[in-house]
Amino acid sequence: MSDRDTHQRHSSHPTGAIRSIPSGKNAEALWRAMEREHGLYTITEAAQRLGFGYGPNLRAGRLTGKARVLAVHRGNTFLYPGFQFDEPGGRTIPTVKDVVRRGRWAGWTDEQVALWFYSPNRSLQGKRPVDVRDDEEKLISTAEKDMAG
Repeated sequence: MSDRDTHQRHSSHPTGAIRSIPSGKNAEALWRAMEREHGLYTITEAAQRLGFGYGPNLRAGRLTGKARVLAVHRGNTFLYPGFQFDEPGGRTIPTVKDVVRRGRWAGWTDEQVALWFYSPNRSLQGKRPVDVRDDEEKLISTAEKDMAG
């Protein structure tokens, strides 16, 4: 199974406009901030940062096996936003996994979920969800509100 096959169902084209997610130039500014602050990694880079060995297909399976890891389509490849990983622990941050799952249930693409994490949020007094990802209660309640319907 290739990295592309694994994520095709999660990272296709957006199914519709979601008001709270920026687009165009505003979205590009968020992508740049995401890459600068936490990194956007290829499957190989993400697996190495998390301490996974193996060949490319096994790395993809290890990272995406439970479909709770964001993989965003940028250019001609899928990249893994670094904000979702606890690098010293070699794991995905549990509250981020919960938000990813909630976003997918709501019909959001991985790109939309990733941009949501970097968008200032009124419910968080202008902070971004990525800035409160360690506060489970705040992050989950904000995601529930924003991703409902």
